[in-house]
Amino acid sequence: MRAARRVLARFVAPAATALLATLVAAPMASAAPAETAAEICDNICVDGVRAATHDGYDRVVFDLGTGTLPQVNVTQSTSPGYGTPSGETKNLATTGSSYLFADFYPARTGDYADTNPVVKPFALPTVKGVQYLYEQHSQPAFGITLDGPVSRYNVFALTAPNRVVIDIYR
Repeated sequence: MRAARRVLARFVAPAATALLATLVAAPMASAAPAETAAEICDNICVDGVRAATHDGYDRVVFDLGTGTLPQVNVTQSTSPGYGTPSGETKNLATTGSSYLFADFYPARTGDYADTNPVVKPFALPTVKGVQYLYEQHSQPAFGITLDGPVSRYNVFALTAPNRVVIDIYR
């Protein structure tokens, strides 16, 4: 009996140890984080949009990647209609009492449409939604649906991290 134990200890134990090491090592190797490709934009990427309410105003923030900050042209309208690059007129998906349209130049959306909904609803006192409209010639366009009184809005850029902020005052 003792001889059988010695044989098992000499052959089976190392084999079991090797098998266990293989089983433990395999999941660890596959659990390593996969490298993700860095988003590449010609100038700067618009990576996302978020919004929050504050005392007296709602704030919409467009998160940007690295690069030179774009110029932002914002116009206010009482109509949800906007012109597409093909010349077609479309309406924003979320209805409200007024609208802001923001064009960023030069900028790109990169993988924005893959990582963000085209229409992002918000249940804030003034901001009801932000919609990605299109991108043409390194100029992405967004529509912001507003509801209720808007006294004014203020647009500015911040760095570290890069972002464009639109404060909409009630």
